[in-house]
Amino acid sequence: MVPPYEDEHRMQTGMPQFVLPRLTKVVRRIMIANVAVFVPFFLWWYTEGSIFGLTYFDAVRQLGMDSGRWVESFPLAPGWQILTYGFLHTPNTAWHLLGNMLMLYFFGTMLEERLGGRRFFLTYMAAQIVGALLFVVPAFFGMSGSLAIGASGAVFGVMIAAATLFPNQRVFIFFIPVKMKWLAIGIVGLEAFAALVDFKQGSDGIAHLVHLGGAAYGFLAVRFGLIQKDPIQILERKRAVMQVAREADDEVRMDRLLEKIHSEGMAALTRSEKEFLKRMSSRR
Repeated sequence: MVPPYEDEHRMQTGMPQFVLPRLTKVVRRIMIANVAVFVPFFLWWYTEGSIFGLTYFDAVRQLGMDSGRWVESFPLAPGWQILTYGFLHTPNTAWHLLGNMLMLYFFGTMLEERLGGRRFFLTYMAAQIVGALLFVVPAFFGMSGSLAIGASGAVFGVMIAAATLFPNQRVFIFFIPVKMKWLAIGIVGLEAFAALVDFKQGSDGIAHLVHLGGAAYGFLAVRFGLIQKDPIQILERKRAVMQVAREADDEVRMDRLLEKIHSEGMAALTRSEKEFLKRMSSRR
């Protein structure tokens, strides 16, 4: 659990101020979505019921990141799993969900304030996807397939991206101030160590590769500037440029038609030229 971070503005006494970050819009919506999925799935698991003949575990195998199934069905892999697995959490303990949501709250709000809602959400989902893809790699090299669920890959990506952007920002762990860069290095180091142990002894039930994949994306996205890019905005700009170019071409064509009408008369226009002239007239 990460406690409040240290405010950059100090009290006149020189003592740090402890502040809780403001809950930002996209972080709030992601938290609501995760809880909204967790509650019915918990009830489904608790009651051991079935819906249309589908049990809770059947649903998790369909929606969780099933590396074994990806290998068996490749290249027709269940691609939806890279999106759905991040909204499922272990039903027999609240700590899986709570831990992820607390990390999302503290680090996600910091990152969303810097990037804006849309770029933050793209970063969150990209980290989740990269974490999922790294998770399935060992299964393609003969290691037994396993199942991953949870928002940890996305949350690790958010945390490492925030630490890369704000390396000297202090957070307090058990009231001990730690710079975010050292916190990130320590967490990634522990995850890498645990992943190596998994390769040697078998899985401990935690998808460490999902964490590492998300973390790697968070770091590289900042280093290479991907975190600042907005594909939707880029498409909108390209569309606007193309529209301006089309309008310029239309104006040139219109001038030529007017010259033709002046020299040869309306009867000289082709059907397509008349339709273009009518369209341009209605536009004006």
